[in-house]
Amino acid sequence: MIYLILTTSINNRILSLNDNEKRKEQYIDAITYTLSLLPEEIQPIIVENNGKRSTYLDNFLHFNKVVPIIYTNNNEYTFKNKGINEMLDIKEVIKQYAIKDDDIIIKLTGRYHVTTPSFFEKVIHSQNKIDAFIKFFGSCSLKYETYDCILGMYAIRCVYLKLLDHNWMNLYLSPEIAFAKYIRNTIFRLDEITQLDLQCIFSEDNRILYV
Repeated sequence: MIYLILTTSINNRILSLNDNEKRKEQYIDAITYTLSLLPEEIQPIIVENNGKRSTYLDNFLHFNKVVPIIYTNNNEYTFKNKGINEMLDIKEVIKQYAIKDDDIIIKLTGRYHVTTPSFFEKVIHSQNKIDAFIKFFGSCSLKYETYDCILGMYAIRCVYLKLLDHNWMNLYLSPEIAFAKYIRNTIFRLDEITQLDLQCIFSEDNRILYV
């Protein structure tokens, strides 16, 4: 089984009301388009980390079925490494949906635009031969990096997310560097993706990067 986990966080603590409205538009536009490209055999799940309530994320459809959503409280926690809150959200989805060790999880930042279905198709085609699909690339250096990667979208066999210790991740300031090192040291059957067909929108400065 292949799952797509769309990570979201509606209430960003550093954003103004106007910024939050823009964030809402980004989520709705990106998730709607992503779901239009997502093959039927991949199960999407949305996770949001500001507590259980009704939100605009509740009514997305994929092949005429409502996309399930899990609300966590993980945005309450502050870590040195901002990627840990997201990793805790992913692990909560794994737990609540009893996702099996051998299943593949595609993680996608909800505000990011997938521009083609090519990554999804690659994962479907190679799911029994590859354990992780990662683009090693520095979003600041804008070049290939051995120990840096794009966390906006990747795919990995579930067991390796279960084994990843979030306390170890917190030893690093950069979640991308921590994750890249973990992948390099743990996974042998690895596909180093050259093109994700993904538009990243960084929340800090709204910088756009195509990877």
